Amino acid sequence: MIVFVSLKKMVQTLWWLIVAIALYIFYQTIGLNMFFLLVIGLLALKFVPVLFLPILLIAVGVHFSGDFSFIADFLEAGIVMIVGIPFVFIT
Repeated sequence: MIVFVSLKKMVQTLWWLIVAIALYIFYQTIGLNMFFLLVIGLLALKFVPVLFLPILLIAVGVHFSGDFSFIADFLEAGIVMIVGIPFVFIT
């Protein structure tokens, strides 16, 4: 029995395998949050370039805090400052 193999399809499959392995290694090193933000950032850069800077700022916050909790931390600090500043001037 003769099996016909397309060399073009084999090379294409090999490249997809290399891409999948590279993505897996990249995902293991940077984590799910940063991988998600990288994909969103690249899509924003391609389709909606205006959103790239806010996504970049969020990515920097995720990088230094380890997860998305920095958003809640900033909101909490902002609310405490807004409520606390009048008491500084009153007393």
